[in-house]
Amino acid sequence: MKTALLYARIQFLRVFRDPITLIVLFSIPLILLLVFGSFTTRDTDDISLKVAVINNSNEEFAAQFKRNIDQVKVLNQPETTASLNGAKELMKSGQIDGIIELPKEFGKTNENGVPSGRVNVVVDQSDLSTGDILMGVMGGIAESTNAALGSQPPIQLEQQSIRGTNARMFDNFYAMFTAMAIMMVGIFGVASAIPADKKSGVLRRMRVTPLRSSQMITGLVLAYFIVTVLSVVMMTAFAGLVFNMKIQGSIFDFGVFVFVGAALMIALGVMVGGWARNTTQSDIYGQIIFLGSLAFSGLWVPRALMPEWLQGITTYLPLTPLIEGMQRIVTEGADLASLGLQLAIMGAWLVVIFLISIKTFRWE
Repeated sequence: MKTALLYARIQFLRVFRDPITLIVLFSIPLILLLVFGSFTTRDTDDISLKVAVINNSNEEFAAQFKRNIDQVKVLNQPETTASLNGAKELMKSGQIDGIIELPKEFGKTNENGVPSGRVNVVVDQSDLSTGDILMGVMGGIAESTNAALGSQPPIQLEQQSIRGTNARMFDNFYAMFTAMAIMMVGIFGVASAIPADKKSGVLRRMRVTPLRSSQMITGLVLAYFIVTVLSVVMMTAFAGLVFNMKIQGSIFDFGVFVFVGAALMIALGVMVGGWARNTTQSDIYGQIIFLGSLAFSGLWVPRALMPEWLQGITTYLPLTPLIEGMQRIVTEGADLASLGLQLAIMGAWLVVIFLISIKTFRWE
């Protein structure tokens, strides 16, 4: 028992001798609690949904109802569209999250002399989580209107779903989880391999050989790039055979985009593994980057739930453009020319990470 207690004391002191690990262990849970706590306790007006409101009614009540919608901060109307078909095209291209349509008969008085009508809420069937949020917001507006009228609820909601470029919910899931798999190779593969070689003394022995560090890193990158390709091929084949998933865009464009994304994530793993002093640090840093990416790039929490300022920031995270680009190629048939922003973001990250890796790489 005395030996066990002595060993426990040594391990406890070992943790406190590493200030970086100590800060991470205590600060990261508090930061996550603060961030996700702000999501659950903040006012719903902080949510931003891009919608098009189409008023096809000439009734004054319809005009007033539209003004009520315009005053809701949650519903952002960046585009002015005169027709329902035009709004649907914007929705298919991902420029808006939903459509609110007031039909021609909306606002006409019923048998009780009270204005009534049906509100059509159009959502993307491949993104039902955002659709549920929009229906909830519109349900609150309709409920308050019905309460003000003081009679049998005259305002009703009807949800409609459209499919953008033959997209299915699974097609978006495929893009998200494949992008996550690409990131996992870099974060949990490369980032763990380098510190393990440091611990075993392999890197120290290799340092005195003619093998240069650039050659060693290149070999490591190539090995894990092959692993990434195999992972993507396996997931794509599984999705196609089991779920009949078809990539709408060019296979060549898809391959080039995956190549850039894989290079970025492997470089990220090299940076983490090269800077970490041991496997404990690399595991912690990798988990921070991985879990943070899942949280803020749309895998855990729909980005529509985030404040508008946070949506803008998360656009430029490494995983976000990879997910968005893969989704657009798979579901919309987008080409590389239309993915210039996503490629530029990933390219910029690749350059920055490469420069940091050179400066922070440690042999021991």
